[in-house]
Amino acid sequence: MNQLLPATHSLERLDCYRVARDFARLAQRLPIANAVLRDQFRRASLSVLTNVAEGAGRVAKADKRRCYAIARGEACESAALLDLVDDAPAEIGKLLSRVIAMLTALVR
Repeated sequence: MNQLLPATHSLERLDCYRVARDFARLAQRLPIANAVLRDQFRRASLSVLTNVAEGAGRVAKADKRRCYAIARGEACESAALLDLVDDAPAEIGKLLSRVIAMLTALVR
C-alpha cells in the first residue's frame, strides 16, 4: 500500500474511502476480455474513488452529499458492468455492495 497521507487524514479515516480504494484496486486488475467493457468498468471504479475523496474534502454538507451521490451513481454503473463480467470474483461484488450501502447512508 502506498501511504502518502498520514492515517489521521480525513480520507484514511473514512471507511467508505478505504473500501472504495480496495474496490478500485481490484477493478483495475480484473481481467476482462472485452476492451470496451474493461475500459468503462475501470473508469467507473476510479470515479467512485475520486468522488468519495472529493466529497471528503468538501466542507459544506450539500457539497459533500452531491459528491457522494455522484460516487453512488458510478458505483451503481460499476455494478451493472460487473453483471456482464464472467467469472468475476465474489470479493469484488462484496466490496462494491459495501460501497453502495455506505454511499447511500452518506447521501441521506
